[in-house]
Amino acid sequence: MTYAVELPADGPADWTEWSAALALRIRGLAEGEDVVVSLPSLARPHLVRKSRFLGIIPAVHEDTWPWARVRRDDDHAVAELVGSESFGGELLLSDAEEAQVDALGWRRPSHDEIEARVWSRWFPDDVAVSGYLPASDAAAAAALVTRTLRELFVTDV
Repeated sequence: MTYAVELPADGPADWTEWSAALALRIRGLAEGEDVVVSLPSLARPHLVRKSRFLGIIPAVHEDTWPWARVRRDDDHAVAELVGSESFGGELLLSDAEEAQVDALGWRRPSHDEIEARVWSRWFPDDVAVSGYLPASDAAAAAALVTRTLRELFVTDV
C-alpha cells in the first residue's frame, strides 16, 4: 500500500510537526508499503522527446514535480528522491540543485536497476541490528526528506 501525501507549494504550516508525523508513518510501514510525498504545485517541464527533423517535429515535454518516497525493504527504510534529468531521471535540476542534494547526504544512482534513476539513502545504512526500524532511523529518514523538500524545493523558508 502506498501512502500518498501532496504538500502545498509553501509546505506544511509546521515542518517540525510534519516531520515527526512522517517518522511515525515510516516506522509503521509494513513490508512492501511506502509513503510518497510530492509537491505537484511545483511542476517543471520534463523532456520526453527531443525535436526531430530540424525542429519540424517539436520536442515534447510533460510536467513532473518533486517527490520523495520512503519504502520498506525488509528491516530497512529506503528513502528515494526523484532523479535529475542529467542521469536519466524525471526532474530538471540545475547543477547547483544537484550539488545541494549531494550535500544533504543523498547518494547518486548506482548501476542497480531499481535505483538507476533516483537518489537514495538507506536507513540504517549498514546491517540492521534489530527488527524494522528503530525510532532514531525513522526520524533520520523523515528529517532527510523534510530538509530536502524544504530547502531544495519550497522557496518560502
